[in-house]
Amino acid sequence: MDLRSDYKLVGTTWVFKLKKDHLHQTVEHKARLCAQGFTQTPGVYFDKTYAPTGQLNSLRALTSHSSANGLDFHQIDVKSALLNASLTETVYLSIPQGLEIDRRKYFLRLKKAIYSLKQAPLAWYNCLKDWLHSVGFNACKLDPCVFHGKHPYALWIYVHVDDMAIFGKKCPAV
Repeated sequence: MDLRSDYKLVGTTWVFKLKKDHLHQTVEHKARLCAQGFTQTPGVYFDKTYAPTGQLNSLRALTSHSSANGLDFHQIDVKSALLNASLTETVYLSIPQGLEIDRRKYFLRLKKAIYSLKQAPLAWYNCLKDWLHSVGFNACKLDPCVFHGKHPYALWIYVHVDDMAIFGKKCPAV
């Protein structure tokens, strides 16, 4: 496949981390491929990048409501959240270093978001929002990162990127 002449490949970079235990001994080596989002041009690579994040006042109100009404509270972090989101735009990446592939002839087409891609947070928010809507939750009009549903009890979910606070009566759904 040939690229459009006005299209430049998005660069890639590797991020390496060592996971250590309480004795500071290395227990795991991690590698993550990231986009060089700073090479993306608005209008060519993406149209929108703004992704809403939960307002602090919403979290305070939900926490207060939960405390006053004896609701349970749970916090979750969605691991590798951005990697779950499908992209609506076509994005091509350069071949990452370390792969023995001719970079002048080949490139990668992304189907899912990766870290440091400008549109990745919005793609994740839309993925999560669509899923929450599909299971009966509705977004609050004042804060698009607060979702409310009845399963069979009232539940509220506060979203801040890939972190969520869930408030509701004790039931299997919480």
